[in-house]
Amino acid sequence: MPKEQVVEFVDDLPPQSYNRPWVNRLLPLLDRPGVWALVHTADNPEQANKVQSNLHQRQVYIPEPDHVWQFAARGCQVYGVYRGRKRGVRK
Repeated sequence: MPKEQVVEFVDDLPPQSYNRPWVNRLLPLLDRPGVWALVHTADNPEQANKVQSNLHQRQVYIPEPDHVWQFAARGCQVYGVYRGRKRGVRK
């Protein structure tokens, strides 16, 4: 008979271990803070707005998620810009 598992409470869920394509796609923006870049082209404006929303709300993994990023959808295109660390935050 298998051993019964004990319930263990945790403060946070561990990150999911799936591929993180947005991290790789957005890494080049770290080298050029303040410069907008085309980061995705969707099939339609609705998809572009959904991608922009997911990036803005950090529903996908991005590099330096606690820093300042901006994302904008224009038609079927999604743009991003890395602004740097938040003011008053030292790391």
